[in-house]
Amino acid sequence: MTACIVRHPPESMASTLQRLAARAEGEKAPDVYGTGALVEDFEDRIAAMLGKPAAVFLPSGTLAQPLALKIHADRRDKTGIGLHPTSHLVLHEQDGYQALWGLTGQLLGHPRQVLTLADLHVSAPEELAALVLELPMREIGGQLPEWDDLRAQVDWAHRHDVAVHIDGARLWHCPAYYGRSLAEISAQADSVYVSLYKDIGGIAGAVLAGETDFIAEAKVWARRAGGNLPAFYPYILAAEQGIEDNLASISDAVTYARTLGPLLASLPGVQANPPVPQAAMFHLHIGLAPEALMQATAEYSAQHDVIVLPKPRAVDDHGNSICEISVGRSTMQHAPEFWLAHLGAALASSELLARA
Repeated sequence: MTACIVRHPPESMASTLQRLAARAEGEKAPDVYGTGALVEDFEDRIAAMLGKPAAVFLPSGTLAQPLALKIHADRRDKTGIGLHPTSHLVLHEQDGYQALWGLTGQLLGHPRQVLTLADLHVSAPEELAALVLELPMREIGGQLPEWDDLRAQVDWAHRHDVAVHIDGARLWHCPAYYGRSLAEISAQADSVYVSLYKDIGGIAGAVLAGETDFIAEAKVWARRAGGNLPAFYPYILAAEQGIEDNLASISDAVTYARTLGPLLASLPGVQANPPVPQAAMFHLHIGLAPEALMQATAEYSAQHDVIVLPKPRAVDDHGNSICEISVGRSTMQHAPEFWLAHLGAALASSELLARA
């Protein structure tokens, strides 16, 4: 593929494994059930980046987050968790936080708007053990609360003895928007989760960070939940490689997205959410049904060897397809005007867009 608008340049499985094998040559031994220098040094590195005393590698965020919330809940003898309606735990985990972990959700805020302090004022804090803050918020195009409001939400939670947990699947985007380090941002929370496969480009995996006693307890829960695998070294090696390849470019990707989003939204029948991206991602709402859009972009890709859009991930209230643009090194190999020209050409044959 000559060009792809989403994330990083693709790599074959064979090439990936060859690079990891070369990287493994410098390691003395694999880990054993998550113990050993390879994993422990990596956990310490991520903990330091996030400004937390300790961290643990886990196979997925779907394990890391409810596990963290379970600990906060048990410590407060409550089951309530404050969640935005678009939280990953609500939309994409088949209610696992309730069915498996015995927690109950209190939905806060409007599903199409960023969470605010005003949303918390109408909650029932006496029922809450923890508040989940997703930074940035994927389902609304990577939007973020303003720093002062974020701080006010944290202060509100702590006044009510509510733990703050950051869903930081894409936390790597935030320093560029807030002008603050990962550690300064993470300092707002009692626990923080980050993903190692999305923007970082690892194979899989997550890190949960917090106080030393909290992480010690998390390791016990990971064992109980089947998350303490016999070895993690392929995932650690891939995460280390991904950090080397991609972490330094994420702030540039945020800057690039701020130009790309409004530019693509200048096309007929296309809108960006948010109008000016705040993260290295945004959503395009395109005036075509998903099937028609996929057909148009597939035909264009076959003819020009350029992928101008990922598959639509949803449909909005007006029947427009929603495509998620995650900016990475692959996107940035070309100027924003390149993508404007190719997306415009791919959509030009659409009768609906021609009338827009």
